[in-house]
Amino acid sequence: MSTNPTKLQRWLDVVAFLAARRFPVSTEDLWGNVPSYAAGVDGAAKDKAAVRRMFERDKEELKELGIPIETVTFHMNEGDADSSGYRLARQDFHLPYLRLVKEAEEESGSAGHVAPAGKTFDVAEEEAGAALDGLRELAALPSFPLARHARSAFRKLAFDLEPEMVGEAPVLYATDPETAAAAEPLKVLSDTLTRRKKVAFTYQGMARDESSQRHVLPYGLLFQHGRWYLVARDEDRDGMRMFRLGRMSAVEPNPKAPGTPDYEIPSDFELSEYSGRKAWELGDDVEGPVDAVVDFRFPRSLWAERNEHGEVTESREDGGQLRRFHVHRRDPFLRWVLSLEGDARVVEPTEMRDAFRGMVGDVVRLYQGSERAKEGEHG
Repeated sequence: MSTNPTKLQRWLDVVAFLAARRFPVSTEDLWGNVPSYAAGVDGAAKDKAAVRRMFERDKEELKELGIPIETVTFHMNEGDADSSGYRLARQDFHLPYLRLVKEAEEESGSAGHVAPAGKTFDVAEEEAGAALDGLRELAALPSFPLARHARSAFRKLAFDLEPEMVGEAPVLYATDPETAAAAEPLKVLSDTLTRRKKVAFTYQGMARDESSQRHVLPYGLLFQHGRWYLVARDEDRDGMRMFRLGRMSAVEPNPKAPGTPDYEIPSDFELSEYSGRKAWELGDDVEGPVDAVVDFRFPRSLWAERNEHGEVTESREDGGQLRRFHVHRRDPFLRWVLSLEGDARVVEPTEMRDAFRGMVGDVVRLYQGSERAKEGEHG
């Protein structure tokens, strides 16, 4: 590794550090984690002054390249004094989202999703098809010097378009560890389901990250969002549940009377009714189901719309949306909103909003405790 980093490497270090953090970072934290700055932080006053001049030049040059590093005022805890720090305006850091416009939308002038100016790039359906055809031809030309760039452009354009428009396209994939983990449970459960035998297994839950023993009557296997799920009646909880196969282990069918079914699947059971369901949509809390409203910031609102998460109740000029969800189980729903990393928050009903805020506070305290522990180790 080079002991004298280039300017480009220094820029990449700054951008990588800020891009990985959602909240502002102090000057000391930033300088201490960028090697080119850290080398002068612990030196003499003139070294620190040189680091500051270097950092200010880097900020201006990165801004000219379209990478907006913001200077902000923030405080870590209520009652703390304000501090000055930096963050990367990530929403201004990416290219506009591609939106395919149908012919009917063009004729009616409908804008569909409300998005701020410059955040989306509208492409007519026939124009997108022509662009894909052209890029496909360019990528196939013998010895064409820009073939690699044409393939890259094809993949980027095809990512946001309907599959029937893309046609044959290069398929890129990476090995998923959970796919291998689900292979053996899938084999056992397929046989168990055919023979209608009860099954027991150990399940790693998400709520408390604890394992529990489950006893179920398998009704069907479902593949969605790249994962295999078992739809079954949970005998211990007396209700229907969905179990992710990648979280199962020690799957054991009932060994008694292997040729005799243990149960019958109800005649009104329809596996298709469970397709697309989330954890919070299956089963019920003690209090019963409730309608919850979630505020999505742009561009996460565009993602929620594309994936049909909830029902839109309000669209704002800044691209954000309020979306309503029918929630059967509160805890999985709140954890799902929390996983959206600050791009969404629960606003109604009041008790769910307060529970969500409490969950956010628990996470903040957890990470603050981890940071203090690290400081103690190095102190």
